[in-house]
Amino acid sequence: MLRDSIGVYLLKKWKQTEKENIVPVDETMLPEILRIQAEGFDSENQENLIRYSKKLGKIFYVIKSQDKIAGYCIYYLKPELSFRGLKKKSVIYSIAIDNKFKKMGYGRKLLEESIKEMRLNGISSVLLFVNVNNTPAIKLYEKMDFQIIQKIDNVCGKEETCYTMELKLA
Repeated sequence: MLRDSIGVYLLKKWKQTEKENIVPVDETMLPEILRIQAEGFDSENQENLIRYSKKLGKIFYVIKSQDKIAGYCIYYLKPELSFRGLKKKSVIYSIAIDNKFKKMGYGRKLLEESIKEMRLNGISSVLLFVNVNNTPAIKLYEKMDFQIIQKIDNVCGKEETCYTMELKLA
């Protein structure tokens, strides 16, 4: 809860960029987003997606193809105190592409545009969690210079093992 509150505060000065076919989420999109999320993930996180759509709407995006939602990406901000002051990190909470639109570059485009916006807003690094068996996603993240920093259990789902991956921006 504290993380969410601080993240919402940091969003007050958030600068958004123009993104082709990528728009901030609105309430009417939630049923389709939840359907896409359910295709690839444990449905326990659907309540969080709904909550984040309300609190973090500035950084919850959908990518469209001919007015159809092809996928979504939501992240939250994670401030971290260091000797040099406050560092802003971002954590990709969830990214998913509709099965009908996979292997068409939509995931990469969502990530690239989100990362551009994060750089513009002074984010120092981007973290994400990915199931160790999700080879296509891992390959995409590695192509985009994310590094595996650790293996962790029970973050992506109960009794699932994930990698924590990080992309350093600054």
